[in-house]
Amino acid sequence: MKVLSLDDILRQKTKEFLSSQLKIGAPEFYQAWKEGKAIILDVRSKEEANVVKIVPAIHIPLNELPDRWGELPKDKLIAVFCPGKIRAGLAYAFLRTKGFEKVKVLNASLDDLANLEKP
Repeated sequence: MKVLSLDDILRQKTKEFLSSQLKIGAPEFYQAWKEGKAIILDVRSKEEANVVKIVPAIHIPLNELPDRWGELPKDKLIAVFCPGKIRAGLAYAFLRTKGFEKVKVLNASLDDLANLEKP
């Protein structure tokens, strides 16, 4: 497994890459999660997470990620969530520099996530 530098990651971020490979949609994530192959990493602040919790997400605020990334599994897809996708993108790049290969930005809103379990 090759650990990428931030330079390597930034060089990959072409328009085509950003529109496809970096993101995962809610339905695709949900299927992988139901199969036990994926988790949600919620990088919102503690205050945001206290208002609306995402169950069963692993909540690690972005500012704590440098000290807590070892809590995350490398064998599952990590779908990183934040509403604006900016913090999720930063977390994506950080995790890639730590050797995580199965990382995507979760392209979904809180409403999208809530609707996944509705009949």
